[in-house]
Amino acid sequence: MRCSQVRRGVLIALAFGPFLSPSPAYSQTSDRIWGRVATTSGDVLEGFIRWDRNEASWADQLDGTKENLEFEFQDWWVLANPDDRGRDRVIEYGGYRNTWDDNEPELPSSTESGIRFGHIQRLTAVDRQEAKLELRSGQVVTLTSGATDLGTDLRELLVTDSNGQVHELEWEDLDSVEFFRAPAGSEPGGQRLHGTVEMQEGPSFTGYIAWDLDEILTTDTLNGEDSNGVRRRVLFGRITSIRPINDGAEIALADGNRMELFDDDDVDRGNDGIYVSDPALGMVVLDWDDVEIVRFHSPDPGSISGPLDGGRRLRGTVVTADTTELSGWIRWDGDEEYSWELLDGRTPSAVVDVEFGQIAVIEKFLAEVVSVNLGPAGVSVSHPVTEGAKVTLRDGRVFEMDGSNDVDESNHGIFILPEDSGWLPDHEEAEWIWVRWEDFHSVTFDWGEEG
Repeated sequence: MRCSQVRRGVLIALAFGPFLSPSPAYSQTSDRIWGRVATTSGDVLEGFIRWDRNEASWADQLDGTKENLEFEFQDWWVLANPDDRGRDRVIEYGGYRNTWDDNEPELPSSTESGIRFGHIQRLTAVDRQEAKLELRSGQVVTLTSGATDLGTDLRELLVTDSNGQVHELEWEDLDSVEFFRAPAGSEPGGQRLHGTVEMQEGPSFTGYIAWDLDEILTTDTLNGEDSNGVRRRVLFGRITSIRPINDGAEIALADGNRMELFDDDDVDRGNDGIYVSDPALGMVVLDWDDVEIVRFHSPDPGSISGPLDGGRRLRGTVVTADTTELSGWIRWDGDEEYSWELLDGRTPSAVVDVEFGQIAVIEKFLAEVVSVNLGPAGVSVSHPVTEGAKVTLRDGRVFEMDGSNDVDESNHGIFILPEDSGWLPDHEEAEWIWVRWEDFHSVTFDWGEEG
């Protein structure tokens, strides 16, 4: 679709129901994505941006696939695949002796990745699947399509200009997008949904909410059929809470009324998931069956951060299984080395992408899981041991995670470039030390006074 064919509309204030209302002094403007979009046909559009339907705040996450750099693969290959394949590889540093077998899992050529919109200064569409990201730190990153956020699978990009006009674009329309703060006096047509999700088991999660992968603003609607068989469309701005019940949901409204809705994937097990963008954590994906209740409320004004810093290199101290400490630059799992990157895993109740910049400590743990099996011979009980990581955030929250090569025995290792090595992390000749997952105990990240 060329820009001359871009569909335009006007956001109309819907006055027939109270909206989720922050206090008069509060505004989400500083945390809403604003940008200048240059199109392939030469037009320039500027305004609030809603990306792929479910991202509209700086804390929201742009998903993609990252190609591992050649030097990252070479660093891993030299250590994991020595020329003498008949012997174990050995390296010594500061009295620490590290050995491993040649038969190690190969470092993949690409990995799933993601970054908060707030770290991005400029996005340029390279081709039908690829984008170049210039971060606020000056770093340049290339991501390719891995979901619907990038490439021709992008569902839509909406730009609401200062006159309230909505411009709808597709990936083919994009040349580049420059991101910056909204001008003073700009107000979005709808507020970004925000609230707390209480789980049936485990911790609660608070942040910006994407409902069923689609609804993110108070002007969006929750769909369902009421107990009389009448189809209803309820503005999210009227809703104070949603509680899953049996095959539907109980909806509490700001005017004190309640209703039950059924027969729609907004309000039953067909729901694609409840996404929570937590500025102090990352992104959490929650399953309908695990949710107790979702309570909508305005964010703490102190949590509004605006655009982020673009990230910086990971640095800290790794402790090995034999208590040796190694301090310096860190590359996690062979490919993550910046604070904007994500530690992926699962908790008992959620799929979690933790931004490295929010992590204080990662510790490996072993857990025994009791499994009861019913078979022809009767009941048998097994006690398999699983590996994972206990992740302590900088705000003090602790999560036990597994189910990903970031946090289990399929991890490709933790690389450390000692701070007294004299090498810079980007130098091709830098001599990294490789600690296998089985030799790893913990890492404490050093964020300094600026972090």
